Amino acid sequence: MSTNLTPLSIRQLLNQDSYYSIPIYQRNYAWGEKEITQLIQDIADYAEKNPNKDYYIGTLVVYERKDESKGLIYETIDGQQRLTTLTILLSTLKNNQEKLNISSDISWFKLNLMFDSRITSTKTLQNVYEGKNSVKQNFNYEIKFAYEDCLKILTRIVPSEKTQQFCDYLFERVLILRVPVPADTDLNHYFEIMNSRGEQLEKHEVLKAKLLEIISQNKTETKIFGQVWEACSNMEKYVQYGFNVAERNQIFGNNDWNKFEVQSFDDLISKLNNVDNENNSDNHNLSAFDIIKGKKSFQNKNEQDSDNPDRFNSVINFPNFLLHVLRIQQKSDIPLDDKRLLDIFDDTLLNETNKATFVKTFVFNLLKCKFLFDNYVIKREFLNGTDNWSLKRLKWYNGNKVSYVNSFGVEEQNEDANNKIILMLLAMFHVSTPTLVYKHWLNATLKFAFENNELTTENYTTYLRTLAKSFLYDRYLANSPKEYFEIIYSNSGETQNTENDIDLNKLDQGTTVENFVFNYLDFLLWEEQPDENFKFTFRSSVEHYYPQRPLEGLDIIEQRDVDNFGNLCLISNKTNSRLWNLPPEGKRTFFLTTKSYESLKQKIMLRQQKWTLTEIEIHGKEMKDKILGKIK
Repeated sequence: MSTNLTPLSIRQLLNQDSYYSIPIYQRNYAWGEKEITQLIQDIADYAEKNPNKDYYIGTLVVYERKDESKGLIYETIDGQQRLTTLTILLSTLKNNQEKLNISSDISWFKLNLMFDSRITSTKTLQNVYEGKNSVKQNFNYEIKFAYEDCLKILTRIVPSEKTQQFCDYLFERVLILRVPVPADTDLNHYFEIMNSRGEQLEKHEVLKAKLLEIISQNKTETKIFGQVWEACSNMEKYVQYGFNVAERNQIFGNNDWNKFEVQSFDDLISKLNNVDNENNSDNHNLSAFDIIKGKKSFQNKNEQDSDNPDRFNSVINFPNFLLHVLRIQQKSDIPLDDKRLLDIFDDTLLNETNKATFVKTFVFNLLKCKFLFDNYVIKREFLNGTDNWSLKRLKWYNGNKVSYVNSFGVEEQNEDANNKIILMLLAMFHVSTPTLVYKHWLNATLKFAFENNELTTENYTTYLRTLAKSFLYDRYLANSPKEYFEIIYSNSGETQNTENDIDLNKLDQGTTVENFVFNYLDFLLWEEQPDENFKFTFRSSVEHYYPQRPLEGLDIIEQRDVDNFGNLCLISNKTNSRLWNLPPEGKRTFFLTTKSYESLKQKIMLRQQKWTLTEIEIHGKEMKDKILGKIK
């Protein structure tokens, strides 16, 4: 057996000369829209910026075994999710060449992947390869939905005039390193080692060291830098908990803790130097290396800290948050891709004449943005056995105790109307874009909060409404879509397009209709008639109420009619997998029996006793009128 490491292009990887199997001990295919989006986005970025350079997409660890009929088979030990996704992506490109404006010859692509002892998965992948999308019974829903997601994501990320460039780069320049393990490898032991291997130093820790080095000559500045970085890096806890009681009084208001009373990095140093803290002298002598390694804790262990670290869950991670802060500071189109964190900061620093000033400004902005993020961006809150979207701020009480209250409206009222409408707007944005690289709404929100001295119910609600309209009319439904950066930074979230600049036919595109469109419509419907049972969740499957492939005995209607916006709603993959080919009457019975629905648009559709072309057209027009009416 070969012991050579073999770099393979995608063209070389996915051809009939090589066969790959997914062994039974591997988990099922599990990538969803988030992971697929990141994969396609990474390839598209490199194809655009480095068209003449190879892009290594990772490794494929295999065990070579002989097969009587196929010869050599590569049993995939590590990298099966990526390999399966590439197969599905190539199937999408092959079967939608005209729709995606692709002229490349893809006839070389042959299905060479199979699942050991998983007949359903193998059959589903075969049907996807052949463009059938699904089989009639017992198909793998994850593979089916991944195929649909690939088309939607490609349409969103890669402009039609650049799909040819994307394909050429994908086929020839995207490389994967195939790594065979020795023939006598104990696979069980190998997996044990893989699963217990230690984590490498994370990118944001490397970045911390690089930035600290720039100001390493000033021990006071390095100490404050380390304290701020540590306080902000825990995205699950409010930033105030990164400081002791005396420091909180200085930074966030004496006996308040919910004001940001720092004007600059120098002002922060001045305020913290005023704190009578016996630990300051010890921290003062720490080197940058000591701070990186966490040699000294900045938390005063004697203070009361009743916060449960598992109570809140952030909508983004810390590396991604750093990029949001950098974009706000630089006011430039910084990619929100944390995989490129170090390169992005390196490129930024190259253009800075005074790097120390840049670092100190960034640390101050980091602290301010984390405070704003905690107060004005939703989180997932786990409390008393339940979890819900939360929009709360910290409130101080006598005795240095704190609690969490509504950020807007009546503090202690759980369902205050003012707080609720902002929470629903933020949740609408968030669930529409699960991938971190597309959290442009969050960057817009932080920028608005950063530039306004005071956020009120009125100005915040107005901005979020305006931003939502601009996303819809200037991006998703526009004849000529504008870039997010232009919408947020040049146009301040104000809609530029008129009715003449909008193509409502984009709503009649079946599974390629953007999730945001459905969520925005659901928000409009909720606002017209509030429904206490409705909550925004991560629904990513576009449901055809009248099925594309109805059960035997039902009429088959034209694809343009089944893809009509009136026949569509957004539901979860799990629900879609259960009901995908049932007639409308069967779906209606299911939802009425279970007393559940996942979309307010769907709720309206379920009220209809029958569902024919007439109902589809009437409902579609009503919903389009609601969407279009908001632009006027």
